[in-house]
Amino acid sequence: MEPTKVYVDKRDPSNNPNLLGRKECVLKDGQADRSKVRRIARLTSVRDQHTGEHHHDTLTIKTIALSKKACEVDPSRSVQLGGDETRRLADFLAASGSGSVPSDTGGYIVTPTNGNPAKVIRALQDLTAADRMDALAMLLHEASEKPAILGDLVARLAADEGFIEKAVAAMSLAVYRQVLARLEAMIEDPATKEGQFQKLLEEQPWLFGSEYSCILDRRRWTRDEITDFVPRRTTDGRVELIEIKTPLHGKTLFNWDASHKVWAPGIELSRVVAQAEHYLEKLDRSRDSILANDYEDVTKMRARIIIGRDKDDAQRDALRRHNGHLHRIEIVTFDSLVAIARRVLRYFEDAPAEGDGGPKQ
Repeated sequence: MEPTKVYVDKRDPSNNPNLLGRKECVLKDGQADRSKVRRIARLTSVRDQHTGEHHHDTLTIKTIALSKKACEVDPSRSVQLGGDETRRLADFLAASGSGSVPSDTGGYIVTPTNGNPAKVIRALQDLTAADRMDALAMLLHEASEKPAILGDLVARLAADEGFIEKAVAAMSLAVYRQVLARLEAMIEDPATKEGQFQKLLEEQPWLFGSEYSCILDRRRWTRDEITDFVPRRTTDGRVELIEIKTPLHGKTLFNWDASHKVWAPGIELSRVVAQAEHYLEKLDRSRDSILANDYEDVTKMRARIIIGRDKDDAQRDALRRHNGHLHRIEIVTFDSLVAIARRVLRYFEDAPAEGDGGPKQ
């Protein structure tokens, strides 16, 4: 392999105040291999006008078409890279050529640090905000796949008082935002099934608000019947049964009855309320056996139904009146559910600044 020849041109600042100099290297000699194409790499060092020191480098790779009559630059086969692009290319070539980049499929951060932790920190600080987040995410993902490294990392971070709490709060907040965005998208999608809502809300109980402490792994309270209601324990120790329906795309909870001039519950709402009333009555009839066997007082149980939308004032007013006349049953629309989740999210966003621990599930 022939040695690489480099031509150096140092510039006089009195003649060229913006240039420190340039270096050139012939990558391909068209005459030697008879390809009639010459390719030259030129690295130009630019001077900082204020300090006179090195500011950045630009890399130009020119492709020159050779002929007997003339040599012409081919712009379509030439390229110019700015300062940051030049550095990235140099890091890429150096890391790839040295074997530092793993052969396994995946994303990797390339930075010249020589294993020095201080240089690693400085390298991360030099990245843009987006690249820094990508780098940290990759590092954490790598650590998560190696329990020993992850344990050591957590132990070291725990030495910084309050760091773990802040980190957990930040990660939880990111997850909560994603979940809320997912819920909002599901509500707007007419294809979303009842079971999909139920699955999401069972996995993310905080969406109901901070008053719920846990979900109860029980669907059978009365004899020979498994209910669709999801039982949850509230923070005051009581049990609330939650029935999750759909946003009723294109249908309203209440319909205007012109003859009586009132908003009457629609058939979907009437049906689910009747279902809840029927189940609460069955629980009441089984009160003694449930109290003896499960130590739960069913007379204190309530039902909460998630159904429909309430996008206008008329529907909201009708719902308030309807809820006011119901006993042990509350109707909550999907719009209200999103509002509850947003309040929890706002509380969580403000909690770190106040030294709080965030919403409790």
